[in-house]
Amino acid sequence: MGDNAEEGIARAQIAAAQASGSEGKALGQHQARSIKYLDERILIFLLVLGCIGLMVLWATAKSALLIYGSFAGLILLFILWGLARIKRIERERAERARQAQEWNSQSGG
Repeated sequence: MGDNAEEGIARAQIAAAQASGSEGKALGQHQARSIKYLDERILIFLLVLGCIGLMVLWATAKSALLIYGSFAGLILLFILWGLARIKRIERERAERARQAQEWNSQSGG
């Protein structure tokens, strides 16, 4: 069922790109954005799994070294998650600025 849904989405994207007249560029940009989004989602998922594992270790550990080590690992993972979000926000701002500049150049010329 998942394969059919993905195939249907791909066909709809190709039809929309062909209807707009800019087949290669628009579809390529959309697919590149989709891949970047999936990469970020996978990274966030792995960070969350790591956080859950470290929280379980922290809650069940009897050794002080494990408790402090897992707490430090949690802090590090939260910092990495924050950096990933900041990078994503900066990339979206740059993309919006580029789109605005492109729109202004098209409407002005």
